[in-house]
Amino acid sequence: MHLLLPTLTLLATLGTLGTATTADTLRPKNWDLRLLKPGCQPSGSNFDISVYHAQGVSDRPCMDLTTVRGLNLSLVDTVSWKSPSDPQFDLCMYARGDCAADGLVGEIRDGWGVCVGYAKWKGWKAVEKGAECD
Repeated sequence: MHLLLPTLTLLATLGTLGTATTADTLRPKNWDLRLLKPGCQPSGSNFDISVYHAQGVSDRPCMDLTTVRGLNLSLVDTVSWKSPSDPQFDLCMYARGDCAADGLVGEIRDGWGVCVGYAKWKGWKAVEKGAECD
C-alpha cells in the first residue's frame, strides 16, 4: 500500500507532461533532437512547436530528413540538441541526406544546443562525443 500512492502520483504527473506519452517519458535516452517551428524559447520545453523528434542511447548512422514521411522542412526554424548524460553524443549536420563528409555544414558539440538556427541541412547523425563527423 505504501508504494501504491507514490506510483499513482508519478503516473498522474507523467500524464500531465503535454503530448509526450508515459512510455516516451520513461524511455532512457542519452540524446534528444528536435526540429522546431519559429518561436523557440531557450528555457521552455518547445514541445508544441516541434515538427520532428528523435532520441537515442547510442550513435546513430546517417538520417536523411527528405525521406521522413510528412516532414515539411520549410517549417523548420531552429534546432534543439541535448545530450546531457554520459556517454555524451554530438550532432553532425549535412547539406545532403547522404551525410557525405564534403557536405558537412555544422556540428553541435558539448552536449547542448537549444534554439540553434536551422541551416537548411538535410542529413544528420549522432556520434560519440569528440568523434569525427565523417
